[in-house]
Amino acid sequence: MQISSLTYSRDRTGRQAGDDSLLILPGICGVFDGASSGATGSGISPGQAASRAAASVLGEFAATRTMTDIPAAEVFSAIRERICRTEKLLGNSFRASTTMAVAFFGAETVRLLVVGDSGIRMNGDQIYRRLKPVDDLSTTARIEVFNLLKSSGNSADEVEAQTRRISFQGLDCGVSESVLTETDATQICSLVSERYADIVAPQQTEAFLRTGIRCQYMYANRPDHPLGYSSLNCDPILMDDVIDVSKPIAEVETLEFFTDGYFDIPEGVSVSAWEKAFDASEAIDFHKTKSFPSVKGSTSKEFADDRSVIVVRNS
Repeated sequence: MQISSLTYSRDRTGRQAGDDSLLILPGICGVFDGASSGATGSGISPGQAASRAAASVLGEFAATRTMTDIPAAEVFSAIRERICRTEKLLGNSFRASTTMAVAFFGAETVRLLVVGDSGIRMNGDQIYRRLKPVDDLSTTARIEVFNLLKSSGNSADEVEAQTRRISFQGLDCGVSESVLTETDATQICSLVSERYADIVAPQQTEAFLRTGIRCQYMYANRPDHPLGYSSLNCDPILMDDVIDVSKPIAEVETLEFFTDGYFDIPEGVSVSAWEKAFDASEAIDFHKTKSFPSVKGSTSKEFADDRSVIVVRNS
């Protein structure tokens, strides 16, 4: 088995740790992408803490357990307990959560376990990943805000900073700080509500957009809400959109594990192919408002997101 990997934080200098964690041990490989929400007093972000907590649990399990047949609920329960303890250490004022895309290698099978929008590609063409509608709402609103503000005369970095703040704190924050008008906010809510009316009721869309991504945690593991999605956090996991599949190991030639900091999926199967695709996305759509729409864009100091990839060749 040949394994290659790369992880890079959103910080262009590479000096600041990101929220991604990688796990590579005998019998297990995977990536974890913690949800970004700023640093705590200890300097560790809740995303970092959550992704590291989940990775450490699986590392401990893999050292003593046969992971190809352990119940998923038992795995998630242990991760939940570790994340809850982590939240307490952070002071309980931050919500720690993470995605996960992991493979467990047995003698005869490979088990893939995926929670959230980190993904696994098998044999260069079969992708296992769950995208969530709440990100579509955030992205659509964020692009509208960015396009409104880019004519302000401010630098692109300043526009991105303002847009990120409004995306995170909500449209009402933009209005209260006189960055947006109430008319702007109403029009953005109407546009997004109309576009996603078949998924979520307009009043629910507006409620989310006005309070921002900072309140997105309220939809995590909510099977009763149209914006609900599975997340590894301090709550019981929603299970409905968890991917848990096993494949005969003889049928698995390659596995690629990737976080959502990669905005395009390459044709080639290698770390360099992923990096080439990433460089192309930066060149084509630096602000992530057109070809590669996202909840954040790049700046002169930061990439839009952390990125991590592991490539495994079963030979």
